[in-house]
Amino acid sequence: MKLTLRSLRLKLAVLYTVFALISMVCLGCFSYVYMNYALETSRQATMQAREERFVRFIETWPEKDKTLSLTEKLDRLSIAIAATDIIQVYELDGTPIYSSPGSSALKVPWPNRPCIERCSSLVRQYGHSIRTLNHVVTMDGRKLRLSLSGKIDEHAEMMENVRNSYLLFCPLLLIASAVGGFVLSDRALRPVRRMTAEARSIGIHDLQRRLPVPNTSDELQVLAETWNELLERLHIAVSRLTQFTEDISHDLGTTITVMLTTASLALHRKRTAEEYRAALRTITTECEATSRLLQDLLAVTRADMVQQHIDMQLVPLSELVCEVTDNLRAKADLKHQTLQTTIAPDAWTLGDPSLLRRMVGILLDNAIKYTPEHGAITVSLVSDPQHLYLKVQDNGIGIAPEALPRIFDRFYRVDPSRTQEEGSSGLGLAIAQWVAGVHGATITAASTPGNGSEFSVTMPHPAELSSAEPISSAAEL
Repeated sequence: MKLTLRSLRLKLAVLYTVFALISMVCLGCFSYVYMNYALETSRQATMQAREERFVRFIETWPEKDKTLSLTEKLDRLSIAIAATDIIQVYELDGTPIYSSPGSSALKVPWPNRPCIERCSSLVRQYGHSIRTLNHVVTMDGRKLRLSLSGKIDEHAEMMENVRNSYLLFCPLLLIASAVGGFVLSDRALRPVRRMTAEARSIGIHDLQRRLPVPNTSDELQVLAETWNELLERLHIAVSRLTQFTEDISHDLGTTITVMLTTASLALHRKRTAEEYRAALRTITTECEATSRLLQDLLAVTRADMVQQHIDMQLVPLSELVCEVTDNLRAKADLKHQTLQTTIAPDAWTLGDPSLLRRMVGILLDNAIKYTPEHGAITVSLVSDPQHLYLKVQDNGIGIAPEALPRIFDRFYRVDPSRTQEEGSSGLGLAIAQWVAGVHGATITAASTPGNGSEFSVTMPHPAELSSAEPISSAAEL
């Protein structure tokens, strides 16, 4: 796969590098500030303890020894301290009393503050870093200014070494992070590249192939499994569409052949009026079958128009069901079937009359079609305060349990050979489900092979629909 500026591998590597840079900068700053604070406070605490010991030493000098002056006591005390530590004592007016031996570069003058409380500061002079503590204390029975100072060049060098180490190693670690990020992103996306290459090689004619699924229990495995599920659905849909196309082609071819043959024979020689009427009846029957097929296809096309608006109006559902039942009663009479109705009076709903009429017609036509002669069919419409319940029951051949979950699928036929003879396109129940969906209703089926089927449509009352948002045909067919 070609690497571009928009490549996900490059983006992940850059993000990893930026994250590593921010982490290193934050860690370095925190470490530097913390170490500097720790060294500063520890040195300050040391000098405060030194001041207390110094004052206590002077104040607890043996009282019997009156031979030593304050300066001599300070000289003796200075012998025990390091040469880098300086002790200076002043009168309150600033007159120097004592200054311990040591380099003048380490001797810091009294600050321009009274320092009644302890005054700590960091002074840099003559290339040295010096920590000072200035305080007015009581020694030898009088108030004096005490100044302690100590060189801390080693602390400054340590902090400088820490800073230089970070400045030196951060770029190296950054480069290592960039390389590592690119390698890790490349490794992490390798299964995606394999899936992409495999997906590109899958065509419409080999949808049975599947993407490789990495056994990683992560998002990549879920992605591969999801794509395989999508391919499975596409394979099933394309298989059904292919079978449907073959069936429709066969049906249309047969219909056209019958009409053409009938018309040709009728025109071949002069016939009687009864023979012409028989030929026209044959052609009419075939045209009606073709018309039903085209209506189903148009309904499917209408359902696929995702944002098509359904013109809702108040529909007298009781009258509509009675009308459809009366229209199909003659078809039931041809098979000597008993068609009974139990219709609640004055049942109204919001919907498209033509679509509702088609839904009821599909359910009743199927019941007549798959119920043998002398069978019984019942159409009922029941109302309660919340819903309307439309049921179409028959005692026909029923539906096999394994086929029941799929009967609402588009192009699905329970028995292709039988349904072709009956003139079914495999679209009727799918269209009925779509009509129910766009009207806010639900349709279910229950069946026992050999004991008939029952199709139920549960529809909301007009008051429930009017309070809801307008319904469009976005429902999936």
